[in-house]
Amino acid sequence: MIQTDTATKLGPGMIHSQADGRVIATFEGEQVSAINAIAFPWTPHEGDVVLMIAQEDSHYIIGVLQTRGDFTMTFPANVNFQAPKGAINFHSGEAIDMHAPEVKVTGGKITLLAKTMTEKFGNAFRWVTDLVQVKSGRSRNLVEGASYERCERRVIKAKKDVRVNGNRIHLG
Repeated sequence: MIQTDTATKLGPGMIHSQADGRVIATFEGEQVSAINAIAFPWTPHEGDVVLMIAQEDSHYIIGVLQTRGDFTMTFPANVNFQAPKGAINFHSGEAIDMHAPEVKVTGGKITLLAKTMTEKFGNAFRWVTDLVQVKSGRSRNLVEGASYERCERRVIKAKKDVRVNGNRIHLG
């Protein structure tokens, strides 16, 4: 415990709960009501150890020493992450989940690397002005309804047999 003068005290506190916008914590052996004065958005959890400062009956949380719960950041409006001279990296030991009514990704080059990728859409539309190329070990398209393709020219090359199976095949 650091005592800056007779009326101001600084030391660790233990979070118990939240009520009416205030945090209930134990500070110097007694239960107190404190204001979260941390500059970044932090959600207190029961059992968190915090740094508190007190002056008479006013208690403030000014730092997080140890947290037990999930870390939640809540912002009242738009949030911008910027690194004008560097990169922004997100790393997770388990998963990264994103949820929004609309997601937009813009970049000069987008690279996706994964062992397995699954895409599920109600509808999917893709506009490519030059070339679409898929390189794979094998390829399979499963279409429940009709499959339609329109092009100026079509070339099919196979090193072995080409089979077409249908009730009727219309050419021309």
